[in-house]
Amino acid sequence: MSPPFFNASRPALIAAGARVCTLVIDAEESFNWETPVRGTAYTTSCMRNPGELHRIVGAYGLVPTYLLTYPMLEDVDVVRTLRHQVGKGRCALGVQLHPWVTPPFSNDIGTRYSFSGNLRSDFEERKLVCLKSRFMECFGYEPLVYRGGRYGVSLDTAGLLEKHGFAIDTSLAPRTTFDAEGGPNTTALDYGLFWFGKQRNLLEVPLCRSVVGWAGLAAGRLYCYLNKSWAAHSPVSAMLSRSRCAERITLSPEGNDFPAMRRLINGLCARGQTILALSFHSSSLEVGGNPYVTTRADLHMFYDRLSAVLDYFANDLNFSFAGILQVPDHLLDAPPMPPPRNQAVTADAAGARN
Repeated sequence: MSPPFFNASRPALIAAGARVCTLVIDAEESFNWETPVRGTAYTTSCMRNPGELHRIVGAYGLVPTYLLTYPMLEDVDVVRTLRHQVGKGRCALGVQLHPWVTPPFSNDIGTRYSFSGNLRSDFEERKLVCLKSRFMECFGYEPLVYRGGRYGVSLDTAGLLEKHGFAIDTSLAPRTTFDAEGGPNTTALDYGLFWFGKQRNLLEVPLCRSVVGWAGLAAGRLYCYLNKSWAAHSPVSAMLSRSRCAERITLSPEGNDFPAMRRLINGLCARGQTILALSFHSSSLEVGGNPYVTTRADLHMFYDRLSAVLDYFANDLNFSFAGILQVPDHLLDAPPMPPPRNQAVTADAAGARN
């Protein structure tokens, strides 16, 4: 099925023998997830000292990509820390658009407008430009990687990303519906990288989420059917998941234990999907930052799951690790990845303005 919101898309062909894991982190403020609206209290403390995370991923040579929201770019301590980490080659950076905390603001309020795709097209662009400009002020170059917060995309998003110089988008959440909140429904889509763009090729690296199970290829069709019918919340749907006939799993240590992530990885590899994007929220790096990590024990479990899946990739499956900007190197017919533009403004100069 052709991905919605992305015209002229085509599958990305993985090079023979490529087995790659990349890590994408929603570097966002900690806030009450029940109220993603303007005025909600938040804190950016979770990103001020990511040292423990970098020690774990650094042991595998993995360079995470942080997708920064506007509040993170306004936190001088976060920006200073990330400039240092980027300078050491320990991470890469992109942006994530949370409409409720990104200027300019309008009178559109409520959960529906937490999805950027529900904004007027001109307003989505104005917020995107503001976010990009703030990133450039902080780091001295243009961001190449984008995610719509809450996986919110519109029919205009692809064109806006192409217009404003982005190279990689990460805004699709396969096998997911936000219908209840007025957001996008991508239940019919499965995980897989693809190219899009009218004038040049941009790469989509979706959230790594799929339906796997002993039903094989029928597992995805069963899940799609149940989420289009009255049966979506029936005992049948729960039974299919518990029996592992058709189980939706995300490649993330948030809400997914290691055995579940292993089932997902094995299922995707069996389908030929061997470039996989591990992900989580930066708010999981501190106790109380989000619903996944509410206690010290949760935090230890989070790091245990992360370590287990990285070890599985490295030592059981012989995967390599790559930053998201290096993913095209493992694809056939990939265009050269553009260098960050406006490099005449150095990181040091940007730092002087903060």
